[in-house]
Amino acid sequence: MGHCVVICAALLSSLGAFLFGLDIGYIAPILECWSFKRDVAHLDDETAKIGSLTAGFIVSIFSLGCIGASFPLVSTYFLDSWGRKDSIMLGTLVFLLGCWLQARAMSIWMMCLGRLVSGCAVGLLSTTVALYQSEVAPAQMRGGLTSLYQFMITAGILAAAAADVFLVELEDGWRYAICLQVLPALVLLGGMLCLPRSPRWLVQQGRSDEALSALLQLRDERSAREELKEIVANWEAIGHGGTWSDMPRSTKRVLAVGVTMQLLQQLVGMNAFMYFGPRIFHSLHLNENKFQAMNNAVNCLATLPALCLADRCGRRCLLIWGAVGMTISCCIMALVGLAKDEGDLLGSYVTISMIFAFVVNFAYGWGPIVWVVCAEIFPLRHRSRCVGLTTMSNWVGNFLIAQMSPVLLETFGFGSFLLFAFFALCALLLACWIPETKNLPLEEIESLFQKKLGGSQPSTVAAPRVLGVETENSDLLEQSPNSRDVSPATELRKTQPNSGKL
Repeated sequence: MGHCVVICAALLSSLGAFLFGLDIGYIAPILECWSFKRDVAHLDDETAKIGSLTAGFIVSIFSLGCIGASFPLVSTYFLDSWGRKDSIMLGTLVFLLGCWLQARAMSIWMMCLGRLVSGCAVGLLSTTVALYQSEVAPAQMRGGLTSLYQFMITAGILAAAAADVFLVELEDGWRYAICLQVLPALVLLGGMLCLPRSPRWLVQQGRSDEALSALLQLRDERSAREELKEIVANWEAIGHGGTWSDMPRSTKRVLAVGVTMQLLQQLVGMNAFMYFGPRIFHSLHLNENKFQAMNNAVNCLATLPALCLADRCGRRCLLIWGAVGMTISCCIMALVGLAKDEGDLLGSYVTISMIFAFVVNFAYGWGPIVWVVCAEIFPLRHRSRCVGLTTMSNWVGNFLIAQMSPVLLETFGFGSFLLFAFFALCALLLACWIPETKNLPLEEIESLFQKKLGGSQPSTVAAPRVLGVETENSDLLEQSPNSRDVSPATELRKTQPNSGKL
């Protein structure tokens, strides 16, 4: 029963990522939609195009909203004060407001305002969803369930592209495409009402009794009690609360690793294909719409292996092989693209095969696994602000790729992929360095990174179930809603030291 609740929690919360994917997927076709150009841009000629600067601003203002909402001072306030569950619900409500503004837009500025509001919503959701998933999932399922975040982004992109095919040609079809986003948002909002809060956030707030109730919904009784002992012991040992000024140097080093991973996830160039794929395919003399749809489908399907392999092969293995595949694909793309003659179909198909190979390697590796790692490597005391900063760095990289890719492609052509190959090589070196975190409780991962970085070990105590240490919440941890009538012999066994057994 507990695993069913965990899976439902991961699936429902990942709808926040689905909303992100929908917003990425719907905007490009809408910019070419005649009714949109007439109603919003106020163009008179059906063949006229929205100016490149205006179109770029409509697209990129979404990323600016995401950067603002994921900014640590903002995201930390909501994650620590409101909690993971309420932050997801708040982000969903803001997203609905953004949809309403966009669907009713009659000018460029109202459309931009709606996208800015939706960007703020997705910025908060992108900071919160993977964190919530990692904190409710048991260690042996955490990698796969947190990978749902990236999979749902790709599913949202694919769903939006499919919907646009049928809607953009209709009168006011662009408004219908935006309104469709309301449906998963309402499901997410209603579903979160039924899900438990993060037990780690509840312990952080001093509400250990509620944390036990939440864990009993997510685990069997024995596992719930043991896990709560570990969480409480870790929280009491490191102290309550935390600020940037008292963050240990070792945690700052781990934070630098997380920021670097999120930046590299963007700088390897995946979103150059997502945002400007039609332009790339057109330069290869291929049907841009057909191949962009194929590209979206490959991206979605290739993310599925990560759901199974993240907890079997491990995070490090997927990151390494994904980076190897991306580096090789980018190098071949650049060399073939620069060497092929105009109208060389063989060269075009070799290039397109390398584009799909790149997308596959990103989709099972650096796409989902970076979110998994960044949601689990930080200590609870500083987790919200660290996750906020790493997420913001991802959106900064996203914004840079959105702004620089058309300039690079226009200036250097396929030589641009040598730059992406360089960043993929950097990603490979980092993947070879980071330690493996699969199947480890969140409370043990901090020590793993402390050892890897050569810093002092965190000042935490072992879990009570290992050393028999009593904490100030021991009475709570040993009690159960069904444990009032317990035999004296059972009570005696509970108070005995653990004798060193795990």
